[in-house]
Amino acid sequence: MLFDWPTAEQMMYRVMRLRRLVALAVVIPVVVMLGVALVDPAVLTPQHATIASLAVAALVVGHVMLFPNVTLETISLSLSVTALVLVMPWIKAVAHWAPAEHVSAALVILVALAVAAMGVLMALLQLALNALAYAGPALRIRLTTRQTLPCSASVARRQCALQPQTRRGRVLAGTADDDGFFDVAVASANVADPENPTQPLVVKVDAKVLSSTDDQHDVMIVLPNGSVTVTSQRFAQLNEGCQIEILDMPGDFTLGMHAMFWLTDQQADNLTEMTDVIFGQSDRANGLAHAVSLLSVAGTLLSPRQPVANRAD
Repeated sequence: MLFDWPTAEQMMYRVMRLRRLVALAVVIPVVVMLGVALVDPAVLTPQHATIASLAVAALVVGHVMLFPNVTLETISLSLSVTALVLVMPWIKAVAHWAPAEHVSAALVILVALAVAAMGVLMALLQLALNALAYAGPALRIRLTTRQTLPCSASVARRQCALQPQTRRGRVLAGTADDDGFFDVAVASANVADPENPTQPLVVKVDAKVLSSTDDQHDVMIVLPNGSVTVTSQRFAQLNEGCQIEILDMPGDFTLGMHAMFWLTDQQADNLTEMTDVIFGQSDRANGLAHAVSLLSVAGTLLSPRQPVANRAD
């Protein structure tokens, strides 16, 4: 999928929605750099540590604004930039080994090599974090989110409840069979189909409505790998509108996946995607944004490829 520049509204939404990820990716380098400054000011002075911390914070915020769907890359970027800052004093020291007239040139070369090494470290950290996120047994932990909407409970239920023969944005539900199961196709707008890169990836699952009333809607979802997820939606009418509460019990989430789900506030993002349709707002949800990463952009710039048609010729 091609990179799309975000609007001002989307940038503000991404920072707000990914606030936990931003906080984690900023706190780690700040604690490390300020800790080094306190323990050994000769390596990193408090003034330089403060400036570097502010720079890392700005870099992290800018990254989530432009690349909202690469959680592990944001953390990897934070860690690798921290490592780069910490080795800068040694880089300067090594540069002074060169003759005095060549110190500046040596420093430039060493910094360029360090930045390239940072990119490699960033990619390796991302691979390691990805392996950790999906490793381990599945944990059945209940996930809950609540949101108040300025609409009636009936409107919210009609838009948000998954039912047969309905379409909600990129979610299409088929007809229920004799056992109550129906097909659900979900188009992953930010992931391309490997067999057809020009089309979004479509994930198909089976679903069944367990119970449905005016106040609550419970659905069982059977994933392609056979695991079962149960989702319960509760609707309460308020004076100022409607409160919707969503409770999910995923059947295949590891501890790392739960952590990523929490860091990205994924439940609230899914709810935002559905409710924006009710109020006719422009697309803000990260689930509808591109999945382009900083590393993929860098790879494209450093190693551009001709279109497939041209290569075939």
